[in-house]
Amino acid sequence: MSNRPRHPRIIFLNQMAGPLFRELAEDMAQQWPPSLMYTGHPDTLQHGGTAALTILPAAMYQRRSYATRVLSWARYSVSVFFRCLALDKKAVLFMVFPPFVGMIGYLFRKLRGQRYVFLVYDITPDALIRFGGLKENGLIARLWRRVNRLVWENAEMVLTIGDQMAANLERAFDASKTRPGKVLVIPNWANTDWIKPLAKDQNDFARQHGQVDKLTVMYSGNLGQTHDIETILEAARRLRDCDGVRFMIIGEGAKRPLVEQAKSRDGLDNLTVLPYQPEEMLPLSLTTADIAVVTLDKGSEGLMVPSKTYYALAAGSALIGLCDADSEVAHMIQHHQCGHVVSPGDADGMVEAIRHLLADNQQLSRYRANSRQAAERHYSRANTRLYIQAMTEAIPSLDGPACVS
Repeated sequence: MSNRPRHPRIIFLNQMAGPLFRELAEDMAQQWPPSLMYTGHPDTLQHGGTAALTILPAAMYQRRSYATRVLSWARYSVSVFFRCLALDKKAVLFMVFPPFVGMIGYLFRKLRGQRYVFLVYDITPDALIRFGGLKENGLIARLWRRVNRLVWENAEMVLTIGDQMAANLERAFDASKTRPGKVLVIPNWANTDWIKPLAKDQNDFARQHGQVDKLTVMYSGNLGQTHDIETILEAARRLRDCDGVRFMIIGEGAKRPLVEQAKSRDGLDNLTVLPYQPEEMLPLSLTTADIAVVTLDKGSEGLMVPSKTYYALAAGSALIGLCDADSEVAHMIQHHQCGHVVSPGDADGMVEAIRHLLADNQQLSRYRANSRQAAERHYSRANTRLYIQAMTEAIPSLDGPACVS
C-alpha cells in the first residue's frame, strides 16, 4: 500500500480519532476506497490503516491547559489545510475535531466547490462557556458561533450522536440548508466483538489488581475539570472500611493530582489509581468493572455524550450515571434498565447505589445483562452502516467511479 492514496474519495479529519472513529473510517473506506485520515491519536497511528484507508500523522492534541489545547488545534488545522489543498477537490471531507477544522471545509467549499460533512461529538463553544473557559457574550464566543453557523449551513449534512444535541444544534443554525434538512442523529457504539464480558477469574487484569472477589467500581477515562471525580473519591472514603468494594480510577487529566492526593491523604487502600491503559488492554481493563461510573456535570446535558458509556455497556457493566436526570446518559440508563442515576455531587446517593448492588447480586446481574443486551442491539459497530446510508443519500455521486486525474 502506498503512503498516500493519490485520489482519496473521503478525507477524514479528526485530531482525536480513537478506536470508535477509526472503526467508522475503516467501514466507510471499505465502501468508498481509497480513503485517507489525518489524526494525532497515538493509538490509532500505531494501529495503522487498511488496504482501503491510509492513516497519516498530524499534530497531537495537547490537553494540559486551554493554551496548549488551542495551540494544538491550530497546528493540526494549519497542517491539514495545506495537505488537503494538494489533494483532489472531488474528495469529500469528513470533519470532526478540532473546532477550527470546520473552517477548512467552508473555505474549500467557497474556493474549490469541495463538499464536506460535519460530525459533532461535542458542541463548542457552549461546553467551554458552561465550564468557565469563555464568556457567554464575549467576542470570542460570538465569533465562534458565527463561524459554526457558516460551517454547518454550508455542509452537505451535519450529524451528531444524541437527540438533545441535535435539538441544540438546530437552534444554532438553519439545518434546512443541508441536504437532509435537519441534523441527523446516529448513536455512538463500542465494538461488541472486541469488548465483551469476561469472568474476573479468567481476566488477567482483574487478577493482577486484586479485583476477582470484590465489587469493582471503575471510572476509566479523562480526569478533566468537567468530570465529577470528587463524588467518586468521597464515595471511596465512605466505603473504605467496606471489604467487599474496591474502586479503580484509570486515566489522566487535570484532576489526576487530586486523585493521587486523596488516595495518600485519606489512606484509600480501597482505591487503585492507574494511567491510561494501552488500547490492547481495554478488553481486560473495562470488563473488570462490575459497576462503571459515567460522569456528566450539570450543564453538560445536550452538549455531549461520553463515549465511555458505550464501552461500559459492551463490557456488561452496571452503570452509575453521575448526571442530571434529564441528560442523554440518564435516559439511556433508565430506558435500558442498566443502573442508577445519581445527581453530580451526591455522594450519599452514590454510596447508597453501590451498597444496594453489593447486597443484591441478582439486581446487579440483571443490570449487567441489560447493559450487554443494549450494546448488542443498539450500540454496536453495525451503526456504521447508518453513516454509510446517510452519506449515500446526501452525496449520491460517492457511489460513482473513483476520482481520476
